[in-house]
Amino acid sequence: MSDEADKSDYYIESVIDDHVKMAMRKAADIPIGVSGTCDLCGEYFSRLVNGACARCRTKYLGEK
Repeated sequence: MSDEADKSDYYIESVIDDHVKMAMRKAADIPIGVSGTCDLCGEYFSRLVNGACARCRTKYLGEK
């Protein structure tokens, strides 16, 4: 027979598992970047998404 501590351990593990799965889904949605020159500012960056650097995506495209 399980006691309250066993039940709470199971609950905590299931909540952590849910959060890990949610974080993995969010990480999978991060677009793949390529290195190159930004189409908007003309500077070279190691990661561009849709031709724009992070600074320009935030400033001009309103991305966070």
